[in-house]
Amino acid sequence: MSNRGLGFYWKLACTNLSRNRRVYLPYLLSSLGIIIMFYTISSLSQGIDEEAMYGGSSTASMMRLGVFVIGLFAVLFLFYTNSFIMKRRKKEIGLYNILGMEKRHIANILFRETLLVAVSSLVLGIGLGILFSRAMFWLLGIVLGVELPIAFVVPLSSVVQTLVLFGVIFLLTLCYNLLQVKLSKPIELLHGGETGEKEPKAHWVLAILGAALLGTGYTMAVTIQDPLQALLFFFVAVILVILGTYLLFITGITALLKLLKKNKGFYYKTNHFTAISGMLFRMKQNAAGLASICVLFTALLVTVSTTFSLYTSMDGLMRARYPRNIRITAQGANQDAKDMIRDVVAEKSSALGLTIENVVDRECWDMTVFRMGSALNTQDIPDNSYTVDSYAVVYFFTQEEFQRFSGQELALSENQAVLFDPVGTFPEGDTLSIDDQEFQLLPSDYQFPDASTMAQIYEVYYLVVKDVSVVETVLGPTGVNLAPSYSYDFDVAGGNADGIMALIAALREQEFSGKGVSYDSLWMEDSATARQDFLNLYGGLFFLGMFLGVLFLLGTALIIYYKQVSEGYDDARRFSIMQKVGMSHREVKKSIHSQILLVFFLPLLMAVIHLAFAFPMLQKILLVMGLADVPLILLSTLGCVAVFAIAYLVIYAFTARTYTKIVETAAD
Repeated sequence: MSNRGLGFYWKLACTNLSRNRRVYLPYLLSSLGIIIMFYTISSLSQGIDEEAMYGGSSTASMMRLGVFVIGLFAVLFLFYTNSFIMKRRKKEIGLYNILGMEKRHIANILFRETLLVAVSSLVLGIGLGILFSRAMFWLLGIVLGVELPIAFVVPLSSVVQTLVLFGVIFLLTLCYNLLQVKLSKPIELLHGGETGEKEPKAHWVLAILGAALLGTGYTMAVTIQDPLQALLFFFVAVILVILGTYLLFITGITALLKLLKKNKGFYYKTNHFTAISGMLFRMKQNAAGLASICVLFTALLVTVSTTFSLYTSMDGLMRARYPRNIRITAQGANQDAKDMIRDVVAEKSSALGLTIENVVDRECWDMTVFRMGSALNTQDIPDNSYTVDSYAVVYFFTQEEFQRFSGQELALSENQAVLFDPVGTFPEGDTLSIDDQEFQLLPSDYQFPDASTMAQIYEVYYLVVKDVSVVETVLGPTGVNLAPSYSYDFDVAGGNADGIMALIAALREQEFSGKGVSYDSLWMEDSATARQDFLNLYGGLFFLGMFLGVLFLLGTALIIYYKQVSEGYDDARRFSIMQKVGMSHREVKKSIHSQILLVFFLPLLMAVIHLAFAFPMLQKILLVMGLADVPLILLSTLGCVAVFAIAYLVIYAFTARTYTKIVETAAD
């Protein structure tokens, strides 16, 4: 082929892109945005020095998860938008074919159009992504509360990853477009943009199946009480709700409209007639897109609200997990070992100029049980786990040890005990049974200094019994280690993180050994180090949640835009026909706008309903991660719903201008 012929194809490709800029410009911008996001999150996962940054592995893992999610989203979303563009352009391509252009010539044009979009998207996307990633490193450092140990580098692996993924996506979309042209006849292409004009059929079986799937997902979300089960079945419920949403949008709403249409008294009224007829045709064309908007918006609300809740509750989580700044625990420690721990802490803190306070030291045994009513059991867990009320950890103290750290005197017999239930989850009563042992419960007004007042995955009980022999009688058959655990917990005055970390470093360098000192094992924890680890994990989740939230919002905005464009072209014809049959300009405009408002706000309404039913399950999943502040979770969720609902309205209002312009231009 001559250079002149090749130049003609390039010129025609550029002309086509310019003439169809109303649909291609958003496609180009969305491709550009997704490429920037993918490259940025990939470079973040590659650029973080996991060894130099404390908790870097957690943050890098979050970023790698983001690479997968954004990559999957890019494949699905770009295919969806490309299919919309092809539908709008079928008439144009069919006209080329009828005017004498062979399909191979059309393929040449489509190839050049795809190449222009792909190259411009990738070059601009990677270029802007390099600049954007630097800003994101800075923002991630703020979220994590640290200065990230990175240099301004361009990871070659991220560039290659981006080029390969999006190169394959654009290649596959080109293959899809060429296949559409190859398999279609010219007359089909001419009328391809008008598919969906026939009134859709009501598939009652699919509609009922959709309702059943959605109801099952909702039931799982509301009825599952155990947090671990909620975590296990969450994705099952998500899949059921997604499938149910698509089936209900595609078939269920159509079935409902058909029922309304059969009601003669309702249907044959001017407003109802035009609204129901118009919506029937809209649901034929738009059901899958509206379902996609609903699913994306639900994902956005869930992602942002949960990660925001975790991030903002950081301090409360840390205090619940670490009631004292530093904890030293020794298993099977004798008296000399206990004395040495206390002496070393005093020595090291004094050397660093630190003051310790709020000291809690005590010795106890612990046992994990399952509770059925007022009975605690360690053996023979029933096959039907639903008969188990909850799982719990019981800390046993001897009467002597309790009197030492509490200052309260008790006179217990072997079948008597004092139960401390910080959260009030144990049933009221005067007796407690542990396996075959039954205890009469005596009252006490003592408050354990580190007892959490928040609900936990496991209930926590403190039980004071007469002496070691009672403990051995209870714990012996369970196989629990009968060596007691000694803990020495304290705060560093002022709670300065640097001081806490300096003291824990000095303690870890100390050899806890000497004449007469004996223990089985010894370990230490501190809130400052753990807080940074929590911050890296939850901060990384929050950063990724916001990042994905922006991505989902971009997807929602683009689908709404394309829907508005589609509605504009379709309603331009309806607008003219309805005026010719006698309806006034105002009546026609009001009818069409009411249909669009109803159809486009269905996804928002359904997304809020999905989130409302998902809230109990999300609350239990957050409980697994240590967050039990239900009012905070609720406020975060409501705040996210309000913010993104406003964003949805703004997007709708902005894109509605395009719709109005198309309709009015066509009408004129």
